Amino acid sequence: MSVEPGSTSIDSTMPLESRIESRFGVLPNFFRLASKDPIITANLWGFAQFGYLDNPLPSLFKERLFVYLSRFCEVRYCIARHLGFLVDLGRPAGDPACPPQTIEEVLPLLRWPLPQGDAMTPFVDACRDLGNPISAYPAPDTLGERALFACATHVFLQTPDAARAHDALRVALEPSQLEHLHVFLAFVRTAHYWTKLHPELVMEDDIIQLLNAHEVLAACIFNYPEPQADALSRQIAAELASLRELRSQNAKITDAYEALNVDHKYIKESLQERETNLRELVSAIPAAVYACDVSGFIVYYNRQAAELWGREPELDGQPWSFLDSRRLYNPDGTRLQPQQTPVREVLATGLPIVNRELVLERPDSSRIHVLANIAPLRDSTGLVYGTVNIFQDITEIKGRQQEREQLLQELERSNRELSKFSYAVSHDLQAPVRTVRTLTQLLLRREGGAPEDTSHLTTMIEQAADGMQRLIESLLRYAQAGQSELNRETISPGPVIDSVRVSLAAAIAKTNARVIVQPLSEIEADPVQLEQVFQNLIDNAIKFHKPGESPVIEIRCEASESGWRFTVTDNGQGIPREHQHTIFEPLKRLHGSETPGTGLGLALCRAIVVRHGGKIWVESEGAGRGASFRFTLPRIAQRGRKQDSPSSASLQGT
Repeated sequence: MSVEPGSTSIDSTMPLESRIESRFGVLPNFFRLASKDPIITANLWGFAQFGYLDNPLPSLFKERLFVYLSRFCEVRYCIARHLGFLVDLGRPAGDPACPPQTIEEVLPLLRWPLPQGDAMTPFVDACRDLGNPISAYPAPDTLGERALFACATHVFLQTPDAARAHDALRVALEPSQLEHLHVFLAFVRTAHYWTKLHPELVMEDDIIQLLNAHEVLAACIFNYPEPQADALSRQIAAELASLRELRSQNAKITDAYEALNVDHKYIKESLQERETNLRELVSAIPAAVYACDVSGFIVYYNRQAAELWGREPELDGQPWSFLDSRRLYNPDGTRLQPQQTPVREVLATGLPIVNRELVLERPDSSRIHVLANIAPLRDSTGLVYGTVNIFQDITEIKGRQQEREQLLQELERSNRELSKFSYAVSHDLQAPVRTVRTLTQLLLRREGGAPEDTSHLTTMIEQAADGMQRLIESLLRYAQAGQSELNRETISPGPVIDSVRVSLAAAIAKTNARVIVQPLSEIEADPVQLEQVFQNLIDNAIKFHKPGESPVIEIRCEASESGWRFTVTDNGQGIPREHQHTIFEPLKRLHGSETPGTGLGLALCRAIVVRHGGKIWVESEGAGRGASFRFTLPRIAQRGRKQDSPSSASLQGT
């Protein structure tokens, strides 16, 4: 650190307060404020030495500038203390070689107002004219000193004139001189701030005696308006500078305003037109569109949104009251809690949601599948302030997808059965063909034999051909059951069973069978195909009855919300458990060729029931215990329709 010539050399081993008092000639209360922590006082003293006492600027220049700058501090300690240093109550800038000043020499410094605005221009020019750089600092109360003080003070206070004042100082001072001035201003700012933080700081006795003895000094220190008006004056000065700038632009602004007024009117009308067009466009979109803010209030919605929700939204309710009242589910059926809804997710993350499938429950408890697209709305700073939401009803699309998946599953099942069926058909068709071929060969060899032998062989050939014809007809019915279109309608099963009874009248009479029909309700089915099911089941029950015992067949129907379940029970030969899962396969026969049949009856029943969307199975406790064939038919045409009252019907054949 460089030391100004003439400064006092002080023993560094002395106590800190002694060193301070030795340098100033007095011990200022300023350095007693942090006595509880000597490190603070030591560092504050170090900064005072570096920025103030040992600063190479001239001592009298530093002390006078310190006093002038302190006029703008609200706390009057600094101006009073450093005024004391100037008038021989201590050493100016801690320099014993610096001569003190008289009261008369100090008063002009305390009374000279700081020039601002246009009044500052002559002092800026005078500062520039001091030299480049300055060869010697000007004497007190000269134009040169006031020019330097005015420029330094504007930089210190950071007024609107600070920039041009700083430029003038760069011209007048060498770079090192300017940096030392910056450090000095920084210490003065620190001293002022330190006194503001310590209201307990009081003036020393010597200063009090000085001010009591010289009322004119006391008036300059305590009645000076600059400390109280400092902040306000700087604000006013800044506003005046702005007003001067605005005054020069007033004409341009007036012209621009008139032009903008016309443009504003045009833009306003254009925006209103665009908003109208946008609302019409949104209203025409075949989707539900609505916007909401971060508080969950709906700020816009179109007609399709109200139709999708099944009600009009509440726009004046509590935050989130309407949006949280909706029930939303994931595609797997799990309900979304209010905090899990997509709208809240977008508001929390700021990320859009694209094509998310959801299920919405409407006020009437019906559920629809929707496709949600939600995007965040952001302001000019990028902050999310709401969302725009587009929901599309995809219930029909989901239904078609499910139908397509069911058709694909049905196709796969049909292909598997077709493979099995083709093998069985090729096997069963070969048997009557072989019989016809063998009998034909025998007939050819016996052409010369007895007529009765020829007649017998001809009869056997006709029987084989009839068997093949029946098999082919059964195959045709089986194929038609899997391919023909369902003519589903609401029917009563009673007339269908009456038709079956007529078709099987001969077999019923021959076996003395009884067909008992419990009360049945109306159902939804293809009447022709349903008749085929009942005919095959009743025919099998008659065909496979117990020898010496009349068949008894009972038909029942149970209705439920999902559809109907039919049961056809007989007292016949029963079905072994190991065959109960295979009897519905094509051409599967349990009784061999001794019992007439093609092996396609139950397979045809299953094909018809499956085409209706139901299933069929058999329950039997084994051979000789009878069997119960059960099949289901689902509701399709009128879901949830009130069930018609059952009508009692009983058919009995003897």
